[in-house]
Amino acid sequence: MTAMRAVRVERPGAIGMVEVERPRAGPGEALVAVAAVGICGSDVELLDGTRPAPYVRYPVVPGHEWAGTVTEVGPGVAGLSPGDRVVAEGFRACGACDRCKEGRTNLCSADYAETGFTHPGAFAEFVAVPARLVHRLPADADLEAAALLEPAACVGQGLLEVELRPGLRAAVVGAGTLGLLAVAMLRLTSPARLTLVGSRAGRLELGRKLGATEVLDIRNDDLDRLEGGFDLVFEAANRPSGGAAALRLARRGGAVVLEGISGSADPSLAGDDIPLKHLRVQGVFGASGAAWRWVVSLFASGALDTRPLISHRYGLAEYERAFATLRDREAGALKVQLAP
Repeated sequence: MTAMRAVRVERPGAIGMVEVERPRAGPGEALVAVAAVGICGSDVELLDGTRPAPYVRYPVVPGHEWAGTVTEVGPGVAGLSPGDRVVAEGFRACGACDRCKEGRTNLCSADYAETGFTHPGAFAEFVAVPARLVHRLPADADLEAAALLEPAACVGQGLLEVELRPGLRAAVVGAGTLGLLAVAMLRLTSPARLTLVGSRAGRLELGRKLGATEVLDIRNDDLDRLEGGFDLVFEAANRPSGGAAALRLARRGGAVVLEGISGSADPSLAGDDIPLKHLRVQGVFGASGAAWRWVVSLFASGALDTRPLISHRYGLAEYERAFATLRDREAGALKVQLAP
């Protein structure tokens, strides 16, 4: 057996470094040496046992936000070679159901399957993935920055669902990874106004650097002064109040994209606001192949720079410290990465 190191969650609350057999690239697969993998809030849920049961299979090696270098390709793979720098879609869509045929591979009707949740992920030295899900990057691509293309693709999915045009008045609610990526991507559409709403001064300042024309700290400022002022509101706050704030900020006839998942069992939206304001409200689940192609092209062209979002880097063996940093609000963590 050729062994490799991996971080595996055996069951909720039980995580550890293990030595497992290095995967091989089977038919239609690519084997990738992982250069960088981000820790997402959903990885914390996986560890804590709060991720909904249909969306996880224990034991599992987490890691769905990653980038690396191809080391081996299996039989039947064309267009990929050892040495290629790559990222890969996480959803292992069936390609045959009605949603897949529509191009909505993120809404595949087959049994849920995703790298890092139901299949071994990138908290390991190597990961094997279907070659059809792999996207090549430029030969000189920064792989740490490329590991953020998975959350960028999720943002991209939300933006593909609405009408984007120059001159929009846009707001983003939530200054975490998704919200800041939304600012960076909305900036590319030449908005007339781009407002970031959040509660952490450091993140709001980063939002300015990424393209926000104004920021609002909800701890010290009044949301009322912005109410009804935006054509498009993108919400990624991951708390119950985020969706409600997004509906308030949207103008009559505006559009709201809800990407944050609060985990709350209590309703937080005033449903009547939607018909009374004639709002278009769009939910988002993950990213389709189309969203991935969009963000990879933005990244490859240099238009999308994700590197400013990386706040901490650790070796694979430092996974406990990495998770602790992410949980510590005083640590100033944004995107914490492991380097297998």
